[in-house]
Amino acid sequence: MDKDEIIIRNYRTSDYEATLEILRQLDKNFHIGLKEDQWKQSSGLRQFKPNLKRITLIAELKSTNEVVGMGMIEAVKNPLGQYIGYLNNWATKKEYIGLQVGKILAKRAIKILRSWGCEAVRIIVAWGFPEKILEVFEETGFKPIQIVLENKFESE
Repeated sequence: MDKDEIIIRNYRTSDYEATLEILRQLDKNFHIGLKEDQWKQSSGLRQFKPNLKRITLIAELKSTNEVVGMGMIEAVKNPLGQYIGYLNNWATKKEYIGLQVGKILAKRAIKILRSWGCEAVRIIVAWGFPEKILEVFEETGFKPIQIVLENKFESE
């Protein structure tokens, strides 16, 4: 897919259903722990807000206005005072996987994170994702730097 066929824009509340469907597909294949009620409750967090370095980007087909990908970006100041950019909840609609949608979205995201003063960009990948995904990231200059362990709290 050519970058001229895709518009990268900020999330709108009208994107809720389309992004939910993309996440449902991802959860079905990779068990990402999607909780639809929490996704709905956090909808406002995905919109641009001045002075908050967090937005959700949407990849949309120019020809049909179909939402085909999404990704959240965030800049976080670490204890040393450096801004680190994060790419989170990165997902492409099933029919568009392998057509460069994620790559086009990531290029725009990285450009935005650099403009926010980030010194590095990190991608958090869930344990158990296919090795191919790591290979794709490594081809674009990303390298594994840490392992994060998690202990989930049980619901009461």
